Amino acid sequence: MLYTFREKTVGVGIQMKTFLFGEYTVRTGKIHYVEIGGHENLLYYAYDKPIILVHPCHSHIALFLGKTVFLTTNYFESSLKPLFAPRSLQIAVPVVTSAIFSSSYLLLAINGNIYSFDYEDGTWHKILETGEKLERVFAEYCCYSDDFSCISVSFMVLAYSIGLPPGNTAVYISRSLGLHFDRLNITQMGHIQATVEGFFYFHSMSKYAVLLKFGKVGRFLYTNFPEEESLGLPFFMDGSYRITNLPGLKGFLIFWNENNIQFSHNSGQLVGPIIVKKNMQFLYPSISQMGMKIYTIASYDNELAILTENGRFFYGTLGLLSTSIFEVTPEDIDINNTALMFIGVGFIFVVTPIKDPVFQAYDFHICIINIQKLLQQSEIGLKTCKAELLQGNFDKTMHILDMSDTLHLYGVMVPQPTQNPIPIITISNPHSLGLKLKMYEDGYTYDGNIKFKINITLMQQYLSGKAHDSFISNIKVPSLSTITLDLIDRGLSCIDLQPPTGLISIGCNWAKKIIIRNTLNACTKDILTPVELQKNYTYILEKGTYDPSFNSRLRLDLQDQAVIYDYEELGCPQLVYFNNPWKPVIELWEGSRFVEVVTTEFVLMEKNGMHTYNYSKNVGGANCKSQAQNWTSVMAASTTKNYLAWTREIYVTCHELNHSIPLLWPDLEYQILGGRTDNSIIFQERNGFYIFHLTIVDPFYSYCDLTTSFAIYVYGAFPQRLLPDYPLALLVMLSMLFILWLGYVIPKLSSTEKGRVIIGFFQELWNPFMKREKRKRPSHR
Repeated sequence: MLYTFREKTVGVGIQMKTFLFGEYTVRTGKIHYVEIGGHENLLYYAYDKPIILVHPCHSHIALFLGKTVFLTTNYFESSLKPLFAPRSLQIAVPVVTSAIFSSSYLLLAINGNIYSFDYEDGTWHKILETGEKLERVFAEYCCYSDDFSCISVSFMVLAYSIGLPPGNTAVYISRSLGLHFDRLNITQMGHIQATVEGFFYFHSMSKYAVLLKFGKVGRFLYTNFPEEESLGLPFFMDGSYRITNLPGLKGFLIFWNENNIQFSHNSGQLVGPIIVKKNMQFLYPSISQMGMKIYTIASYDNELAILTENGRFFYGTLGLLSTSIFEVTPEDIDINNTALMFIGVGFIFVVTPIKDPVFQAYDFHICIINIQKLLQQSEIGLKTCKAELLQGNFDKTMHILDMSDTLHLYGVMVPQPTQNPIPIITISNPHSLGLKLKMYEDGYTYDGNIKFKINITLMQQYLSGKAHDSFISNIKVPSLSTITLDLIDRGLSCIDLQPPTGLISIGCNWAKKIIIRNTLNACTKDILTPVELQKNYTYILEKGTYDPSFNSRLRLDLQDQAVIYDYEELGCPQLVYFNNPWKPVIELWEGSRFVEVVTTEFVLMEKNGMHTYNYSKNVGGANCKSQAQNWTSVMAASTTKNYLAWTREIYVTCHELNHSIPLLWPDLEYQILGGRTDNSIIFQERNGFYIFHLTIVDPFYSYCDLTTSFAIYVYGAFPQRLLPDYPLALLVMLSMLFILWLGYVIPKLSSTEKGRVIIGFFQELWNPFMKREKRKRPSHR
């Protein structure tokens, strides 16, 4: 129904006259509404010009902000009751100054406080009340993938006040979809003599952005508190602007009020007016010079629609070099609390609520504008699009670029005959993402047109070798960037040829995992069996060999303790001979695909606090230039006092000179394995189980926190002696002396009568034993 653009009626709608577009009135289902008394808590918009806020990922969900506020989940294709605040919230006159979608609910700034409305169950909650007049809420959305790197974008929500100096501006941040807020410290901006007109976090730059107004000049300040600040270029700012951040994370921003409209394609670093053209020629530098006042706007990906107070309609394209608008008014549009809404590329709803004289539910008068048909019938000198095809294998998808990886993508362009379009590749975050391009002819289409292929190689900017160190962002911090394939001077004629855009996550590939190679284990050697290990198998931790603080399940009396072996997590334990220097062989896997053997730095610790092992290297032997970290120093500086304390975020290599941690104790154990040293583990004389937790700590190996747990069984150690060393040695020496003494005394006794009697006595005792042994032997004949 939504995509049949002709005159039509919906429900019991009223048939209307036909423009160059379809028009109808929606009136449905009012018999199902239960009337309530009192309209004192109905929401209304703080501005006298309405606007429709469309859900960034689900275009059928939209919020109409005007003299009344409506929420639709079906493109306004049904009658709706206006939203109202329940009396329990005690909001006498609820004025909405800002709203965003967050998960399955709305976050609204009402009378300086933040409220949530769950549109699935119809419940309201007060989220944040500070008395600081928070007039704006802001969040970005990622609709490219269900990967955590994408969906976590919308976790961050900002609520802030405007029109005040930075030192007096209140900013609150939430990392839980707006369910809980904490105050953000921006005191470092207190010295700036300006007013704050906007506060954002642009994921396409991985930075906070603050819109500052210096008189009639606006300028963005970018920072990651408390890091250094950078500034965008200044631009003309006549009064306060409403700011639209287009979905897609491309950095497209629209600044507008009734007198002016401006656009930025790079998150506010460069802001300029949107020029007005006629017959493909420059007409006005901005719509404000046409003497018209803007009533409302709508935007979608790379498109912009403007409706003026006198019913004039403008349409244009947004891009790096092709941002402009044209007047394409089919005929005057009635303005009466009317707003615009894109429902797809080149299709616009003009929505006007109509109050019912009987019911609270409003009807909706809707005009459907088919832009392509309007352009074809408008006398604006529209030319044929220069390209027949423009595609990219990254369009509307997300790709992951982990540390030191490269990513290979491609685009395809087919020019129209006799045309020479120029393709252009843009990335929104060049501080993090670098690229190399190669374009070449790649055959012909069925129509005989040349097909060009563009090979795109993406890597981290610090690996590209094309950027100065001061330009490159912190490579240890994950970031996002979009990539777009566009045409220079694409223009209105290429409505059906939208630029392909994809998202690049410079961060963790969540499909990656590490596994310990376990080719020789206790099960393959029949020392233990899987069946035995799965039946609540227990082993003993001997007293004095473990620290009970590492495992909350252990008693603190330092006695022998039985521990249940977790076969489901650990499998069969690897066999390790106690006297051989050992370190695990780590395999990196991506899903079910083996990637490589990990050779970088890692640390491990026994999960039950066993300390009957040592390291083969000390700090000096590892050729450290500064003092190396160890488990003692790491846990002393951490609130986590167990094997989880040491991570890639806090790892500091000792192989680089660091004056803040000089090399003072070279004889301490070097407790880091892998990397440039051949450090290994040496076990003490103890047979038994060890359960290790292993963590990759090299921050330049992967953005992922690669950890795993595994078990080993140490064998080959001699049983512990029951007697102490000194008494045992004395007993051996006395036995040897006694034997020597017998060797000396017996020959002496045989030469005397008394001695022969003693020897004869022992022979009489020995002879019966020898005779019995002789009878037992079989005879051989």
